[in-house]
Amino acid sequence: MAEPPRPGPTEDADQHRIAAELADIGYCLPGSVTKRQLRCGKPGCACKADPPVLHGPYRQWSRKIGGKTVSRWLSGDQVERYEAWFANAKRARDLLTELEALSLRIAERTEGWDPQPAPTGHRARSGDRGHTDTGPSPQGKRRAPAPRSRRTTGL
Repeated sequence: MAEPPRPGPTEDADQHRIAAELADIGYCLPGSVTKRQLRCGKPGCACKADPPVLHGPYRQWSRKIGGKTVSRWLSGDQVERYEAWFANAKRARDLLTELEALSLRIAERTEGWDPQPAPTGHRARSGDRGHTDTGPSPQGKRRAPAPRSRRTTGL
């Protein structure tokens, strides 16, 4: 039977700290909330002027469900009510990234592997961080911006 990796005392302490923080996180909502100001379709509206006076600000919660971006418009009260849950989800992703980097260091040392870059971050399984990713795709091609989402109300 293969011998299990042996983390050092500081690595064990780091793992226990990360696990304890994860255990205390509480409820999490994936995605992010962005503040948006929009133009309407009315021809004589001030939002069409130069300079424009845009409508809003409106708060939009975006996340991924089944590989598609889904958004909801939130009231100020709703944003305030769930603000901690959005922050908890981000903290959970950050802690998971930290735990993976720690585990990678231990595995590399145990196996004598050349060090590789540590993980840089996680996206929530059911959502990204709420912004449209226009960066390079895994195939090296640039992604087209996401289409405008339809307005929905409430949670």
